[in-house]
Amino acid sequence: MLTDPETTDIYVQETNQTLAEIEQNLIILEDMGANIDMSLAKCVYHAMHVIRNGASLLSLSKMKELSQKIENVLGLICTNRLAPNPEVINILLQGIDRLYQLIDRIHSNDDMNIDEQSVLLTGLTSAVLPDDIKQSVTEVREIPLPDGKHVFQIPEFNLIQVLEQGKNIYILIIDLIKDVQKKNNTPFNFVRFIQQHGQIIDSVFDIQSVGTLEEQAFCSEEMPYFVLLASGFSDKQLAKVLELQSHQIKQVIIEVDDLIHPKTKQFQQDLTMSLSSQNRKTDHKNRIDILNALSCELKFAMNSLSYDALSLGKSRVQSVLNSLQNLLIQENYVLANHILWKIGRNIRDHAYQSNIQAKFYLECGLIKMDQRILFRLIDPLTDIIIQMIRHAQTNTTVQICLKMTTIDHMIHISISFIDPQVVKQETHLEFDIAEKKIHALNAEVKQSFELYTGINIVILIPQKVFIVPGYCVVIDDHHYIVPKFNIKECLTNLDSLKWRKEDSSIIFDHNEKRIRIVALSDNNLSYFKNKQSLIVCEVGNKRFGLATDSTDILEMDAVCQPLGKQLGSNPLIVANCLLDDGQIAFVLDMGFLLKNA
Repeated sequence: MLTDPETTDIYVQETNQTLAEIEQNLIILEDMGANIDMSLAKCVYHAMHVIRNGASLLSLSKMKELSQKIENVLGLICTNRLAPNPEVINILLQGIDRLYQLIDRIHSNDDMNIDEQSVLLTGLTSAVLPDDIKQSVTEVREIPLPDGKHVFQIPEFNLIQVLEQGKNIYILIIDLIKDVQKKNNTPFNFVRFIQQHGQIIDSVFDIQSVGTLEEQAFCSEEMPYFVLLASGFSDKQLAKVLELQSHQIKQVIIEVDDLIHPKTKQFQQDLTMSLSSQNRKTDHKNRIDILNALSCELKFAMNSLSYDALSLGKSRVQSVLNSLQNLLIQENYVLANHILWKIGRNIRDHAYQSNIQAKFYLECGLIKMDQRILFRLIDPLTDIIIQMIRHAQTNTTVQICLKMTTIDHMIHISISFIDPQVVKQETHLEFDIAEKKIHALNAEVKQSFELYTGINIVILIPQKVFIVPGYCVVIDDHHYIVPKFNIKECLTNLDSLKWRKEDSSIIFDHNEKRIRIVALSDNNLSYFKNKQSLIVCEVGNKRFGLATDSTDILEMDAVCQPLGKQLGSNPLIVANCLLDDGQIAFVLDMGFLLKNA
């Protein structure tokens, strides 16, 4: 990159200031809802454009790439194709946070990964585009430079954006010695001047070949800098206002002709759309084929069980179960950052309401988790991070990073201060409620403090968990989970006159139907008349009722944990789980409950 200390320092200072302004304006746009101030949105867009152009001038490839993707999303907001809702704004803010980190390590950020932010931003851009344009976000068009050594590599989407505005595309051939330095100008000022007469799409500067401006002042008369510019000006008008020679401005026509006249690509677009439709149909057919195969195997397994081939039957049922669980993983597992971004929103809101400066960085990479677990992690992780912020002893911005990795089939979540010295003495945080909620996910929480690393919170979660969707009920002061699959109806406000005893069975009359009651313990009629609700269950083709003491029946996804030795021998209870308040709930096998009734 241009390593002149003054140029770099100017860029760092101005970029940090601009990012802070962009961050504030994005939150303002979010608060506006549907009635956004378009002039403010365009101001944010142009501010990000300036950051990208500076990164391009200094050959900061990652700064340039990430700011371009942010700029694409902002462009969609400016054209009313994307609403600045909380999810969109938070993904943009994640990108801004990463730009802060890149600029802080401007001389050594090559090892910093931007894949996570790029995937989210590209997904936002693609999501609102028509099917025939979606591929343009990732399709790269090469535009060769006059020097024959380099090419501009531009996403087709960015070219289409400016062409739709009726602008021409030019390559400017600028000599930073003759056109800038010898005219007592600076590269940044000259780039800003160019921006007043068009939109810089990209720029290329070969620092490896020519060195820095200071070096070139003594050893060469040329320092070529190529700019790809979209402008409504003609080439003659540009040459005049920019004080360039006509041979320094080349209009790009042939390389983008098919984008100007997209009808020439109609066959390719139709083919792409056809293939996309075929892929969707193929995916659906593959799933149907898998379910059909599993259905057949389950039928054959039942046949094995009918002829007392228990070992073979159980093996075949287990095979079907494994395949179904793999299908569920495909449906429920998502990139962790697609959901955990909401923690950043919570932290920003807390910082604003508390009038403190805090930044939160989320590093999940491409790790996927069950979305049901991720949603339940948001509140406890937010609570823990807020506790850490409250214990920070600093007058500067508190920076906290949540990093997620995988270790030995476990998800490893580490939360720590970026500057550990903000907590100057040994501290033990109290977050009992958050800890109980995390334990309910079959996870473990560890807290440590070291003088040179500060507070560190580690959470270990199994990469694969067994989740039973069901309803939590209370029966005789104990909590139970009734699987959702078995529940057909929930009755409350029970009429005590509808309970009766028939032979040795308890019956509840409902809508001219008799519901036979299955009890966990007492079978006395007076016992049932005090019950608050009745769950109508079905196992196979048999229906029965389970009376509970719950006035409100809570629907939940129970994260199951292995049973201890004492309960492991009870076939009625297949697992247990922890509730968010720390109490234990037992998962019922309704088939055994019916069998033993």
